[in-house]
Amino acid sequence: MAIKTPIDSIILLPRDILPHIKSASAEELKILIYLFAHPEANIVDAAREMGVTVAKAESAVSFWRGAGVFAEAEAKKKAVAQDTSVYRNYDSATLSKAYETNSDFALICQLASEKLEKQLTKNDMSSLFYLYDFASLPAPLICAIIEDCCANGKKSPQYVFKRALGLYEDGIDDYNKFEQYLAKRELLNSNIGKLRRLCGLGERALSSKESKTFERWFTEWAFPFETVELAYEKTVDAKGSFSVAYINGILQRWHDSGFVTADDVKNGDIKKTAGTDSSLESDEFIEAALTRGFEDLLGDKK
Repeated sequence: MAIKTPIDSIILLPRDILPHIKSASAEELKILIYLFAHPEANIVDAAREMGVTVAKAESAVSFWRGAGVFAEAEAKKKAVAQDTSVYRNYDSATLSKAYETNSDFALICQLASEKLEKQLTKNDMSSLFYLYDFASLPAPLICAIIEDCCANGKKSPQYVFKRALGLYEDGIDDYNKFEQYLAKRELLNSNIGKLRRLCGLGERALSSKESKTFERWFTEWAFPFETVELAYEKTVDAKGSFSVAYINGILQRWHDSGFVTADDVKNGDIKKTAGTDSSLESDEFIEAALTRGFEDLLGDKK
């Protein structure tokens, strides 16, 4: 049997807050008190319980972090998409009023109904209103996500909802950021398509490891296609066949050397050769790339 003590009913706040109380807003005070009362809660929990938007809750945490009350490592991570079902609970009266009085929300619902090719249910509208009202995603962004999902054959309201939350958690919270994301995705797909043709991969599905590796080359390491093509040519010259592991080893070396373009590599080879007896692709490096396992080259953790 658990015994409650007086301390269980007390919320302890640090003295550090005293110089900042006067300048703190109501939302900032609400979030501060809630998070100290519930140390395991996250920003979304605090926003929901205190009746503020996630954006305002995050702003409040930033205020107290700047005041030195919350250390950076103690900042609460937003977890909007962990359990989405509990948030789609707006009642019919709230949804009806929002549809009638808020032109942006009405536009979102009309576009969703048209693109998803269905009459929206209460749960569908509640999900959309959650994105607009609670997560504070702007209407142009929600509409753009709906259109993108439908263009890719994903016409499930649940898919749209989870896709929007996933993008939100990745920091894509306005239309301009989404446009940038789409441009990067299009460039990645274009580069992977050219790489497929270059390496003779045909139309077969890429393995999970291949997909992650190719994305690393073009996105994380930001190599243009011409640089990857050069690594492929060096691989075929040295090994006689296509090898993802071998190309990855070469590109890893170039990335670590600060090379990005094919000209960077060629100029680097010239400088290296002029200064020493070996180039970037020394016999020792080629041998290492040939003998080391694919997982070792990628640095994957089991």
